[in-house]
Amino acid sequence: MQLFNSGFFWFVEGILFAVVFLAVRAMLQDLGLKTPFWKWVLLLIWMVLGGFTIAFVGTSFGEGEPVAAQRGGLLFGLLTIISGFGVWRLLFSQERSGGGEAAG
Repeated sequence: MQLFNSGFFWFVEGILFAVVFLAVRAMLQDLGLKTPFWKWVLLLIWMVLGGFTIAFVGTSFGEGEPVAAQRGGLLFGLLTIISGFGVWRLLFSQERSGGGEAAG
């Protein structure tokens, strides 16, 4: 467990967080979707919720509380998954620029 107390773990986690954020940005640009500031804030909040869920379960197991880990994992996990679908739909709710279906 010494790994989680070192700065190296948090450094790697920060790099992975930034890479995921940049990958989402590149994907949205490739699809031609405009992303206002509030969508980025919403995505950031969702990513923090996902990190909290993982941290809660890991900490609860580490403290010897498997029941809390299971209940918290179920509650926060479902909340994270359901809100993740909502965030996904909001991010991709726009029509792609330059390509709509032609009528008639």
